[in-house]
Amino acid sequence: MKPYRLHAFVCQGKRCLKKGSEEIFEDMKGKVKSGGLKGEVKVSRSGCLSVCKETDEEGQYSPAMVVYPEGVWYRNITLKDVDEIIEGHFRKGKIVERLLHFRLGPKTA
Repeated sequence: MKPYRLHAFVCQGKRCLKKGSEEIFEDMKGKVKSGGLKGEVKVSRSGCLSVCKETDEEGQYSPAMVVYPEGVWYRNITLKDVDEIIEGHFRKGKIVERLLHFRLGPKTA
């Protein structure tokens, strides 16, 4: 199997699921495939990423997502943000700053 350039993990923890993370996952996965990024970008479900635990019981920062190998963590993602993440980050390498929670290691974009 050829390695992916990017691997996005969409949180499926209980707080994120309550705020639509399954729909975000399905939409992102479908658009990556239909948009010609299949084989370059992999979109997967993840267990709880614990981003919402940094706030309150309502999960103020959820839904969350992390993109590797860059270690870019996003928070408060909605269905409306999927296209911006795909076009900006996945295609152009530009982190969507307004959704950025934190990034691991050196700045990448």
